[in-house]
Amino acid sequence: MRANICHFSLQSAIRDDQARFEFTSSQLGFFPFVSSEPLQLNNSNAKKTTNAKTLTKTDKNWYCNRGILVLYNTNHTKTCLCPPSYYGKRCQWQNQRISLTLQFIYQTNASNAGSIFQLVITLIDQQKYVTSYHEQILYIPEENCDTKFNIYLLYPTKPKNRSANYSIHIDIFDKLTLVYYGSWSLSIPFQFLPVNRIATQISIPSTPMIPPKSCPLACGHHGRCVEYLNKKNSYFCQCQQGYSGAQCHIQHNCSCSSKSLCLSSSICVCPLNKFGSKCYLNHSICQQTNNPCENNGLCVPVDDRMGLHKFFCLCPDGFYGKTCQYNQNRIDIYFDPNKINMRPFIFAHFIRASENDNRQYTTVLKKVHIQQNLLTLYMTFPFHLIFIELVDHKFYLAVVRETFFESEHIQASILSDQQCYHINQIMNKTLLQYPFLRRTKYYPLLCQQNSQLKCFHDEYQMCICDRYRFSNCFAFNISSISYDCQGKNICENNAFCLQDNPTCPTRSICICQQCYYGTKCQFSTRGFVSSLDYILGYHIVPHRSIHQQSFIIKMTIVITSLMLCLGLINGLLSIMAYEIQEIKSIGCGLYLLISSWNSICLIIMLVIKCWHLFLSQISVLNNRSYLKFSCVSLDFILNILIATNDWFGGCISIEQVFVTYKGANFNQSQSKKLAKRIIFGIYVLTVLTNIHDPFYRQLIDDVDIDERRTWCIVQYSPTVDTYNTIVTFFHFLIPFAMNFFSTTYIIVLMAHSRATTQPRTTLRTNLREQFRHHKHNLIASCALLLLALPRLIISFVSRCMKSSQNPSLFLIGYLVSFVPSMMTLTVFIMSADGYKEEFYSVIRRVFIRFHRMRVGVMS
Repeated sequence: MRANICHFSLQSAIRDDQARFEFTSSQLGFFPFVSSEPLQLNNSNAKKTTNAKTLTKTDKNWYCNRGILVLYNTNHTKTCLCPPSYYGKRCQWQNQRISLTLQFIYQTNASNAGSIFQLVITLIDQQKYVTSYHEQILYIPEENCDTKFNIYLLYPTKPKNRSANYSIHIDIFDKLTLVYYGSWSLSIPFQFLPVNRIATQISIPSTPMIPPKSCPLACGHHGRCVEYLNKKNSYFCQCQQGYSGAQCHIQHNCSCSSKSLCLSSSICVCPLNKFGSKCYLNHSICQQTNNPCENNGLCVPVDDRMGLHKFFCLCPDGFYGKTCQYNQNRIDIYFDPNKINMRPFIFAHFIRASENDNRQYTTVLKKVHIQQNLLTLYMTFPFHLIFIELVDHKFYLAVVRETFFESEHIQASILSDQQCYHINQIMNKTLLQYPFLRRTKYYPLLCQQNSQLKCFHDEYQMCICDRYRFSNCFAFNISSISYDCQGKNICENNAFCLQDNPTCPTRSICICQQCYYGTKCQFSTRGFVSSLDYILGYHIVPHRSIHQQSFIIKMTIVITSLMLCLGLINGLLSIMAYEIQEIKSIGCGLYLLISSWNSICLIIMLVIKCWHLFLSQISVLNNRSYLKFSCVSLDFILNILIATNDWFGGCISIEQVFVTYKGANFNQSQSKKLAKRIIFGIYVLTVLTNIHDPFYRQLIDDVDIDERRTWCIVQYSPTVDTYNTIVTFFHFLIPFAMNFFSTTYIIVLMAHSRATTQPRTTLRTNLREQFRHHKHNLIASCALLLLALPRLIISFVSRCMKSSQNPSLFLIGYLVSFVPSMMTLTVFIMSADGYKEEFYSVIRRVFIRFHRMRVGVMS
């Protein structure tokens, strides 16, 4: 006879033991200490009221089946008002219909607050003609996240046309602006059934959809081709107001009110403050003079079929309540970015202990921007603990409240001694080898042996050391982060998508791979780091003045201002050097003059680019036309000025070769004529080789959780990218080769000439002497190469700015590339003894002339 054996499961025992852990708020204490009174409202006497639901009994009348009995003619004549699913004199027949259940999902990188959508659901046939019956749904993500909408769609004929192939078409609009966001198409399976039941989830895009570049449909002059959001390579024609049909070829009268959207002769999409079939009726509850929402809350009227005086308030951060009349708890969390790396995001876990109910918690996902060391959280949900979870799954205890205070302003700091360590880091190896149930008995020892320990956790629980140094433990899901947003990843370029709630996410964040940035990681720095937009864009904090910006932004402004002063001095002195007779009479002087003006324009454009980027990112410059013009022109002009300056330097070196080679036979007038043609050719060459750049630049609005930026983006195709690389090398290497080989040729030529006229000296001796005489030219050529080389190396070896958090190397490489344009005077004038003496004499004459003018004015 076999004995009955009681099987023991460790996992079930763990779950049962966790269920017995009663997390309570008693003896927790207060951390940080309560140092401020709860925030008070202007209407401090306002009291929270609860609207009690009253149930009214109605008499059941089966005369009309599922309809409503109506008596008229002194209550002697009966008629029935039938619901959409029934028809007949007594509502005895069922309509052939589609029973549709919809749940909407809205994922965005911005806050959901203030987002309202209008969805128009229609039944269309195989010719894309809209039937007469349609439904509209008002969807508020903040309020209706988990709501399932049940509607009926009726067929246009009774009975339905069995030869027609129907489908469901759903249009999505922003209710506040009536901007079109996209469309869904749902197929109807088993169309022979009298009633079809369909349930599905509809994903609402975070931004309005962009029409495809190529489309197989011909939509005429009054429509555009649009691809369905849920079906690739499936298109339809979206018609302008007043037109309908498969190709938008049917014109109809649009009787909708002004400021509304006319989809067909019978479908109007109303703005927020209007309702009715034609949008001619105004909601009385949400008028500007009668807005029930306080503290800048957005009043949203409820569907007029539910009541004319019902509304919903979308409250801004910091307020809550039916009319946004109450202050939320505000938690300011400070951290030292040098000690605790909280970038690029954090999870804030709010834990509530309850004596009678189960433990409750909610999670807030917060993005941490560059140079940010203060996070502000708002919470209505009562809580006793706040944990901060970092990207590396480290937990920190931020706030402890034994008693919850409403509307409290909490100021907390995240320090290293507030970390909640894993038990593997603080418990000895012997105790760690014990089974789970036995091991937990020693958890109080961890608090008693380490007086600085505030919390710790294992694989299943989080434990708090209370003020009497006992461990207060509760079940906690340590692996709370989902890296795919439940299969609905809105991020691009293999980025990780994070959201704070698996069922009703309020915020999502994209964690970018190296070389990518943007709200959805849609932008790349690969191959384009030679622009300030990619180097400094994310380091400029919007809506802050200069003294509130990061150190690197301040230093960039200081360095570019200093470069402006030095560049202007170099350019003006170089222009004065044009007065030297030896330079003025040949083409070299013309190259020097144009190069000097070029250098002045280049340094001015650099400063304009720097200030434009700064002012546009802090939203001081927001004119769209100006931003578009600057995006297209600034970097294009900078590239042209840098390239032409390098070419002018090479031309000066070539000119010196001809002067040395021909000597007294050198034709100066012909040299100047040729120089004019070459200068014109250089400008044409640089413009034509860089003309592709403006066509690939565009302005893109990037809406982040707490900020809005406008980026100037250049995106080359692979072929154009290869061409751009070749052009960059061409404009860099050829002028350098002209400088280097011209100087080398002059040295060799002069050495041979001396060897011919002085037979007693050897060629090697003459080469040494000429090298000592012209070495400054070789050194200058190599110095110009080394100064321009960092920009080339960063652009084509690193290929991208891998991290937006350490831009110093890229910024140095970018700014150093402008230094050669500021050295025209040093390289070509001050390095030659003859030119230098003539230049000093010109300076003396200018000072004498200025002194005489001054004396004449004073006299």
